[in-house]
Amino acid sequence: MKASEIKEKMSKISKNDISSFFQKNWKYFTAVILFVVLAVVMIKFSSGNKDKDNGLSTEQGTESESFQVDAVPEINTLMQNYYNAYAAGDLATLQTYATPVSENEQSLITMMSQYAESYQNIKCYTKSGLEADSYLVCVTLDLKFAGVDTTAPGMEFFYVKKNEQGALYIDNLYSSFNRHYKEQPTDNNVENLISSFETQEDVIALQAEVQANYEKAIASDENLSNMVTVTIADAYNAWATAIAQAQAQQQPATEETPAEPETPAEPETPAEPEAPVEPETPAEPEVTTETVYTLDKVNVRQEPNESGALLGTVEKGTALTRTGTTEDGWSSIDYNGTPAYVKSDYVSTEAPAQEPAADTSGIAAGTKITLTNTVNIRSSMSETASKVGVAYAGDSVTVQMSYAEGWTKVTWKDKEGYVKTEFLK
Repeated sequence: MKASEIKEKMSKISKNDISSFFQKNWKYFTAVILFVVLAVVMIKFSSGNKDKDNGLSTEQGTESESFQVDAVPEINTLMQNYYNAYAAGDLATLQTYATPVSENEQSLITMMSQYAESYQNIKCYTKSGLEADSYLVCVTLDLKFAGVDTTAPGMEFFYVKKNEQGALYIDNLYSSFNRHYKEQPTDNNVENLISSFETQEDVIALQAEVQANYEKAIASDENLSNMVTVTIADAYNAWATAIAQAQAQQQPATEETPAEPETPAEPETPAEPEAPVEPETPAEPEVTTETVYTLDKVNVRQEPNESGALLGTVEKGTALTRTGTTEDGWSSIDYNGTPAYVKSDYVSTEAPAQEPAADTSGIAAGTKITLTNTVNIRSSMSETASKVGVAYAGDSVTVQMSYAEGWTKVTWKDKEGYVKTEFLK
């Protein structure tokens, strides 16, 4: 469907209907952001924000303002530099263009850089931000994965403004990552402006156009489809699991020991005993998130019933973040940034016993191994060493020597490099 047709269709329904529609179906319209651009979360559409009096000037960020396409060369340069650093996993350089970037988001960028080769055809759609010389920016681009010929179209949102030196930078408080995980506080006025921006028809039309191009690219190249739906999805799940486990292991702060109460002075005349005070009814405990582990291979559904849309499956022993339960036996979870449900009977708060790791040391030189997973070939025995390349499931490597440090030197496509021994099966 063309953007003009989408706009005509959207004009026939109310703005609240548009917001409600995207709230219910956002996962379909944002797979490109979830799995391709940042593998995090999409822009959340909030109903009713356009009708609220948020105190913003009618001249800034309103629906009457049209997109300006590549109208600010400094923004295009900023985005190209940002994505170059993102693809390289160069966190130090990236943070000169976007700030602040939390430790969790940095770890996600590092993970994604293992698969992203480059970001191409960057195009910037801008509208006015809240402050002078600030911008609401939608960026469309094509992501080139290592070892995949077809690029994946993508779209992401940024809030750009000037620093004290007068240079434009990305205010990363309003990245899709922080707006979803809320690791750092944001300004309500800016949030209201962004929420209004997200429901505007040209923004929705642009996102739908990118989504259509993304689905067309996925359908045209099996390697791209496997990269996005399998390799990247698995890598994201592993990242999210590691973050959840790390948070679960954090110990609460030790409370200070209360001071001993002073002994009251004896009264001159014995006081009449007071009537016993009825104990207060304890307050209901607040619902908090917790980590649960799957007891078997489990289906993940969009709704808490067996007829709900199937979003995917998770393997036995996978750590999930549970945000609540239903009376009829379902657990609500965070699934790749998407609210979802699994049967409560198949999860437990107790971590599964760790199986002993296989002894993979001492693989004989000359052994030819067919890989069952995607692995990085490194230039030295370090996870931070530069990559010689990325080998995919089905590729063959020949062992030269295994080392006690847990690495094995291999030959792959006439190249030499190092692979974690545990990945060689």
